[in-house]
Amino acid sequence: MSKKLLIIGLVVALAAALAAPAAQAKKKKKKGPKPYTSEEVSVAIGHPVFSSASGTLVGVTPQEFIQTCALPGSNGVDAYVFEVPKAYQKIQASIEATGAAQGIDHDVDIYLFDSSCASKGAFNAAGTDESGVLASGTAFIVLHNYTGGPTTMQFTLKPY
Repeated sequence: MSKKLLIIGLVVALAAALAAPAAQAKKKKKKGPKPYTSEEVSVAIGHPVFSSASGTLVGVTPQEFIQTCALPGSNGVDAYVFEVPKAYQKIQASIEATGAAQGIDHDVDIYLFDSSCASKGAFNAAGTDESGVLASGTAFIVLHNYTGGPTTMQFTLKPY
């Protein structure tokens, strides 16, 4: 074998050896779920006193949800409860809730719960829309309009 063929063979072998781990690394990288946007829903009335001084959620829809730990039949009265898509229940993701009021301004707030309906957090600052981090283990999302009027709203999830 000539030196030229030996060198070409070594270069080809080295290139293949270097490419194999890179190809395996690309295969191992797991992609998260696609961004998810909920259906747009309507809430008939807002609730400007959604949390009591003790932090307990008040109102028809949230109380039915907390008592039954299931999607309430009163969804849309003064809040709306969503089940988090399975692909997002075990990962951390961003959440953004947006709304549009019918007549007056809106202030959409977000409340997060695990599968046993224990609180996992809330995003309820002053302002029209909310965003934050959906923690791993979140199973339910409650949206409501703090300002008090009929509102349409939805949320979007994006994996980190």
